Amino acid sequence: MKLSKHLSLAILTALGLTGCTQPVRIGEKPDQPPIAAITFQCATCQSERSGLAPLKIALDASASTDDREIILIHWSLGNGREATGTRVETTYERPGRYEIKLTVYDQKGQKSIAKVEITVLEPPPPPYRIERAENDLMIVERVLPNRTLKVGETVEVRLRVTAKRDIEYFFWRELPAYPLTSPERLEFMILWLLKDMTKEWSYSVTIEDSGRSKLDGDGRAAWRSEAAELALSTIVEVP
Repeated sequence: MKLSKHLSLAILTALGLTGCTQPVRIGEKPDQPPIAAITFQCATCQSERSGLAPLKIALDASASTDDREIILIHWSLGNGREATGTRVETTYERPGRYEIKLTVYDQKGQKSIAKVEITVLEPPPPPYRIERAENDLMIVERVLPNRTLKVGETVEVRLRVTAKRDIEYFFWRELPAYPLTSPERLEFMILWLLKDMTKEWSYSVTIEDSGRSKLDGDGRAAWRSEAAELALSTIVEVP
């Protein structure tokens, strides 16, 4: 049976309009783009997406999928680092907000992006302030509360000495300047302190007035015919 001229022209026109010059094979599905997915692990996070600096995290892209094959996994970590691979680790040293971006590619060059944002928090100040001095025989440390002191407050001060070598004699005296006062006799002595051992004393001082003052101390250690002197000064400011 012959098709009429008008019918043949209509069929050809329809084929051209529907783009059937390169027909898809029957039963073959079009290649789909991948789907990126981030798994986030953080042992020290205080909530799901935040923690104190320095904050170490582990990232995993293995939950990402493609109908054929993912051939490239790229990470932009938000802290100036980039990486490739299914699993990466990084540490955020400074407080701030960071955006992590995962990009996965398939064989056709199609890509998918997933993002997650984390918050790195400023760590709290240490509870104690430690001043330190040392020589060949010893290390002397003075430990005070690391906070604003108040007039009329009585605070504990700890003094500790660590032997860098065997010490047969150690003497130390604390010399608080007004407005720091103490009812105690601030002299400390010990006989025989072996290498790497530490001895600690504590005493109390009262803040009598506001302003800037010094808490000085000096001492001496000896081992056989060898002796060494040491001094340690701490500035105390009270508003």
